[in-house]
Amino acid sequence: MTSGLSDNLYVNPDDRVLIYIDRRRRWITKIEKDKVFTSDRGFIYLGDIIGLGYGSRIKTSTKFDVYLLKPLLIDFLEKGLTRVTQVIYPKDQGFIVMLLGLSPGSRVVEVGVGTGNTTAVLANIVRPTGHIYGYEIRKEFLNIARKNLEILGLASYVTLKLKDAKEGIDERDVDGAVIDVADPWDLLEPLHITLKPSAPVVFFIPSFNQIEKLYNSLVEHGGYIDIRCYEVLLREIMLTREAIRPSSLMIGHTGYIMFARKVTKV
Repeated sequence: MTSGLSDNLYVNPDDRVLIYIDRRRRWITKIEKDKVFTSDRGFIYLGDIIGLGYGSRIKTSTKFDVYLLKPLLIDFLEKGLTRVTQVIYPKDQGFIVMLLGLSPGSRVVEVGVGTGNTTAVLANIVRPTGHIYGYEIRKEFLNIARKNLEILGLASYVTLKLKDAKEGIDERDVDGAVIDVADPWDLLEPLHITLKPSAPVVFFIPSFNQIEKLYNSLVEHGGYIDIRCYEVLLREIMLTREAIRPSSLMIGHTGYIMFARKVTKV
């Protein structure tokens, strides 16, 4: 199976291609020889684009321009993966990666995999020599996450576990951890055991109430310092020939990001 994040220069059968007409008309589709792609701007025969180079321009049946683009990971996160849970947005995922200091070779624990969006971001950073260890208590979510990672070609860099991390985390001396669960304070001791000395942990928190409880729990635990909390706000700038202005719409609250580092427990 061709992975969604392949290095192909030309469109191959089973590739996933970003069909781009304009900002509103962009779709990720799997290339199957006998299939037809249709839109309100006409149709194209998918078999006809096999062998064309990525970046090529073709015409629909109604003579509209179509561009064949290789999907980026953010394209898959926004349009190309199955999701049935609330996900962490790319604006937050990017900041989380920076806080963790990840690079190829890093080993990371993720608790609260959901359907694997953040798992994919982490795996894409740490590959080819690093690894993600994901914990999830819902089997149906884990199955979707596994399929999404296979689509992206990232499954070999991830071990998914159907297990409640509060009962213990199997790995030791990991480089960082990402926690996205409702009761993260219950994980502080298992995390302290699994993290390397001075390693960072990032928590994704939806409400102020949880921030307060987690902060107090981190302080009382005694094994974490440099505790911080952030909110990331992102607004797009709309570009046209006539006017350039901020978008009147933006994603407001998504969640809060809390950060801490492991130290020797007093």
